[in-house]
Amino acid sequence: MTEPLIVIEHRHHLALDADTKSFFLDLIKPIMTALAHLETTVATEADAINALTAKVDDLIADVRAALAVIAGPDNTLGVEGQAALDGLVAKVDAFDAEVGDADGSDTPV
Repeated sequence: MTEPLIVIEHRHHLALDADTKSFFLDLIKPIMTALAHLETTVATEADAINALTAKVDDLIADVRAALAVIAGPDNTLGVEGQAALDGLVAKVDAFDAEVGDADGSDTPV
């Protein structure tokens, strides 16, 4: 008489012969490798999103600070206002270059 492939012992235990265990382990290994890769990818993407969020927050603060300098009491653009505006434009241009043309708005229709 041959030994069964799967023997159920008690209520929650499953005893497998060596060939069956090996078969299931061979099936599980690629899945575990793919899951590990996915976990690394998701973590890397989360880090990139967090870094971009920090840059956007910094850009917003810089814009508000520059606008406060630019909007002088007489609504004219003095030397400090022009310097603040130039610095702000440079930061926005650099950020735009870093992000790229994600939405296609930089390409004329």
